[in-house]
Amino acid sequence: MGMAMAAGGLSHCERLPEAILAKILALLPAQHIAGVCALVCRAWNEVAKDPALWSHLCEGSGLKPVDALRQIGGWKALFASVYGSNLVASPHFERLHHIEADRLKAQVLRPWETRHRLLLDRITCLYDHSHDEYKPYCHWAAEGGSVFQRGGGDGIVREQPPVNCPPCPAAPHAPVVATSYDWGKLQQYVGLQTFSNRFLNASPPLFLSVWYAGEKNTAALFKVKLVLRDELKNPLYEWASGELPAKQGEWQKFEGFIQGYPSGLRSIIVKVRAMSIPKIRGFCGAKITAVRLQFVPDSQVRYYTQHHMGKVAYGSP
Repeated sequence: MGMAMAAGGLSHCERLPEAILAKILALLPAQHIAGVCALVCRAWNEVAKDPALWSHLCEGSGLKPVDALRQIGGWKALFASVYGSNLVASPHFERLHHIEADRLKAQVLRPWETRHRLLLDRITCLYDHSHDEYKPYCHWAAEGGSVFQRGGGDGIVREQPPVNCPPCPAAPHAPVVATSYDWGKLQQYVGLQTFSNRFLNASPPLFLSVWYAGEKNTAALFKVKLVLRDELKNPLYEWASGELPAKQGEWQKFEGFIQGYPSGLRSIIVKVRAMSIPKIRGFCGAKITAVRLQFVPDSQVRYYTQHHMGKVAYGSP
């Protein structure tokens, strides 16, 4: 059904004053404004691209004009950089070729870009039998296990496709990591040095999502933890999901919403862990992929809490 037409051949939506339309659009999630709303009609497209709308969204979340001056593309690009980017690098635990690692080492970070550590890859790849003379790198570190930090139990491996489990619906062609009979532990450092201290000191809300699944006919557990740290790398606030059962042969999406933590955030440690409940040799523990962590603007907190009601684990001091 098309939009009702008013006199003059314009729809009622197109006849709304731009100021009122901008206030209405500002109540929607940013991805809807830039995507669906911009395609409705010419009037909506013009408002969706209006810098005044994006400055309203940014300044409503504590960002200032000086922050927009540091960002190529102005207010809209600033909003996308701060709130649209995944703070986690290699969300599917991808390994990095040495050429890509060398490029990242030499890269100068722009404002609002996260910093990640580059480590020699200690995660075995079941699908990669090549013998590269150069060691691959990874953004994820394995905790515990042998002197080579291979992880708990028999270690942690990459699988593509997942063994004895369907592909993850969020990323069917991406790698996953599979764990063993003891807690397989992986963690990643997320540095926020290029973010404005004023912005970080306002304790902006965080939204976390992770996909996990168990193998068919094997009970398994999964958990995730965030350690928020201050400028001296001391723990500022710790948030954990607790132990969650993984459905056998079925993927689940965990979602967490963190707000109200103490001021002074400067870096984050993302920790994911999984294991099989029976002590079975091999890699029958839960599988993990598609890790995403992002800041949430104040204007969209209500949307996140309502849209994900009943599925989100909340955290606040």
